[in-house]
Amino acid sequence: MASSPDRVQAGARAAERDPARMTLLADLEEFVCDHRPHGRMTGDATTAAWNGYLLTVMCPCGVVFKRWVTPQDADEDLVRLASLN
Repeated sequence: MASSPDRVQAGARAAERDPARMTLLADLEEFVCDHRPHGRMTGDATTAAWNGYLLTVMCPCGVVFKRWVTPQDADEDLVRLASLN
């Protein structure tokens, strides 16, 4: 099922927010919080390549979260998550 550009919520919106929150974890958390009332979401990721992988999460309302995750993105989010413990 293809999504129209206006129905895709991606990391590109991060530039409109606080640069300190421009992380995969923050973007994904925002998406999930915004769309949780719509029902169960479906997530998927492509096989990892040398330069990262594509993460997608689809909400039943039709909005799709898409984010290319680089190894650096994943490392930074892991460090942030570990610092919370």
